[in-house]
Amino acid sequence: MAKPIAIAGIDGTLEVNEDGELVYIKSGLQTEVLKPEQAIERWPRAESQIRAALGTLE
Repeated sequence: MAKPIAIAGIDGTLEVNEDGELVYIKSGLQTEVLKPEQAIERWPRAESQIRAALGTLE
């Protein structure tokens, strides 16, 4: 089950799944699965928040 994470400054929501992938939901119909590195490249200001969310899985 994906766990929502709070990231300021993105348009949409971001969730982390059990596989350590980030699921970006821009609208109910648009979703994208990103590897952590891809998400950090897209939202560099949120790097610490992304890494912290991934750390809760370990």
